[in-house]
Amino acid sequence: MKKLLDRADELLSCFFLLGMCTIIAVQVFTRYVLGFSLDWSEELGRYLFIWSVYIGCSFAMKADRHLEITFVRHFWGGRFARPATLIAYSLSVIFNIVCVWFGVKMILFLMKTGQNSAAMEVKMYWVYLAIPLGMGMMAFRTVERMITIYKQNDGTDTDDASKLFS
Repeated sequence: MKKLLDRADELLSCFFLLGMCTIIAVQVFTRYVLGFSLDWSEELGRYLFIWSVYIGCSFAMKADRHLEITFVRHFWGGRFARPATLIAYSLSVIFNIVCVWFGVKMILFLMKTGQNSAAMEVKMYWVYLAIPLGMGMMAFRTVERMITIYKQNDGTDTDDASKLFS
């Protein structure tokens, strides 16, 4: 069960991306082979893509695959690498928490107004739920990453990211 929870963000992101590709492929087939279009497929594909991206951000953080600016780490050398990275990750956590906060506010607003999507008539708060959920998961993964970096004490003084974060 723990292994499944550890991979939940990866599996969900892949599931949403696979669903999006399948829906778009079906749409292309029905439009160009069968001669008619599905009214809802483009909208569902877009929403699955949104969910895949936000949940995928969490997986990217866990796998240390986010783009980052390493200027401070490389310019000032190894002894500043760990503190600079921890500061950057702390700012990321703050940003994620702000996104969760405003995402929840947006969801509450959409629940109050009852807005539906155009083609599928789905409540829009289901689409926007990807923001606080994905950013919350990313904040969690960032804190996990920070703990791992903080606990590292291998005695090396390097600015090589592969050695620092191994």
